[in-house]
Amino acid sequence: MRGGSTDMGNVSHLVPTIHPSIGYDCGDTIMHNPEFTRYGTSAGADGAVLDGGLAMAWTAITLAADDRHRARLLARLAERRAA
Repeated sequence: MRGGSTDMGNVSHLVPTIHPSIGYDCGDTIMHNPEFTRYGTSAGADGAVLDGGLAMAWTAITLAADDRHRARLLARLAERRAA
């Protein structure tokens, strides 16, 4: 059985969140154990890191380039700083 947990639920109470997952072939092992580390140096693992970084960058660019979203996010930031 595979599973996991994060603090994303706590974060989502403060800011809008999504929690995508990007994976790569790690054989029959599970994440975060010694056997898993040997798969972390594969081309698939490198690709997953690059895919995740690119997705985050495009998300930030999209939000920054959209006047409505940018204004909304800057207003929320100002509210948090004032609090």
